[in-house]
Amino acid sequence: MQSGVVKVHRYLGLLLAFFLIIIAGTGSIIAFYDDFENSFNADMRIVEPQAKGWTLHDALVIRERLETEDSRSHVFSLQLPQRPDQSLFSRVMPAIDAATGKPYPIDYDEVFANPYTGERLGQRIIGEATLKPEGLFSFLYYLHYALIFPLGVGILLIGTLGLVWAVECIAGFYLTLPPKAKPGRNGRTPRPFIKRWSTSWKITRGANSNRQILDWHRASGLWLWPLLMIFAITGFALNLGGPYAGFISKFVEYAHFQESPPRAPLAQPLLSPPVDWFKAAELGQRYFAEQAQIEGFTLGKPAAIEYRRDLGIYFFLMHTSRDLLDAQGNPTETDSPATAATIAIDAHDGRFLGLQLPTGQRAGNTVTNWLIALHVTAIGGRAWQIAVSAFGMLVVGISVTGVLLWWRRRKTRQPRPRVAQKAHLTTRFAEGTSQQNR
Repeated sequence: MQSGVVKVHRYLGLLLAFFLIIIAGTGSIIAFYDDFENSFNADMRIVEPQAKGWTLHDALVIRERLETEDSRSHVFSLQLPQRPDQSLFSRVMPAIDAATGKPYPIDYDEVFANPYTGERLGQRIIGEATLKPEGLFSFLYYLHYALIFPLGVGILLIGTLGLVWAVECIAGFYLTLPPKAKPGRNGRTPRPFIKRWSTSWKITRGANSNRQILDWHRASGLWLWPLLMIFAITGFALNLGGPYAGFISKFVEYAHFQESPPRAPLAQPLLSPPVDWFKAAELGQRYFAEQAQIEGFTLGKPAAIEYRRDLGIYFFLMHTSRDLLDAQGNPTETDSPATAATIAIDAHDGRFLGLQLPTGQRAGNTVTNWLIALHVTAIGGRAWQIAVSAFGMLVVGISVTGVLLWWRRRKTRQPRPRVAQKAHLTTRFAEGTSQQNR
């Protein structure tokens, strides 16, 4: 079994090393994503606060205006500002050409607008390869969860690699365990398990370079093992929420409306729903008020509204007392249905289809959302951002030392060159002949 686990750890490690170096390296940077975006992309992210404020109705009017300005676009998601100086962020997909039934060509998928004036501040394609400051960190963010592949392919690949990484972590942990102790000479009692295992947690001073690399690789993996598992599992959950929801639901109660919706997709997309955005927002607020009485939570600000035409469902998000809070006491992850309170509304008739709370409603959601918040540095403030950034660099180090160990051992196991082998055998034969003659 030991030999088999060594092979699993070795070859999965080699498979993962390249990807982990990119994923962990970019993760070290995007731990400060919002800070970088606000600094280098201020023209689209930051607005001048105005005393008159803005309302949810204003945001929906702006959404309509953005679509009117470009009839090829369908603004399907509005992320509502949570600070007075924050812009209105929307996600866009191509509108459907009524004549052909096919999507229009469109060269952007994100739009930023001023929530006070409706002015279009800018637009971009998430993950577009660029070194320009205004798009660089969006590109690094995309690299982190999809690499250079098309979105669907990249998300599937990285989500699958999260599972592979979890298996690799378990195999690595097993290999640090000391072998079963044998009785000592003269019947002496072998050292206790903890003392024998303690060697794996340490770096041997004055050892040769191979042993130093092994110790760094093994000890850092052990000390960081809980975080390695958390980031591996949440990487799977963030990218492949549907399969994750299906698996977790077998053991605990769990719901993820976006990835595992309340009903199956429609045969044809519902492009002009009987319930419009304004009515959906009105119903969302009413349903939240009703659910707050039933579930016993208090309401905060509206967070987002999204329409899924493939499902014929609106998702209305609102901050509540069940939110996870950051170090400053602010709600986290306003743009993620996984970590904000969400109500699903039928776009045909406005029926209430379900409520999903971040914490306190379903055990699976509560635990998952805490873990995801750790992954995306949504809690813990600046100290946790720094810790996650450092963790990313340590994961790069673990990957590099793993490859170095494999490479050095491979070199020592290579067969001798043929010429050297022939000379060695000739010498051995001559020595043997000389001894026989004697």
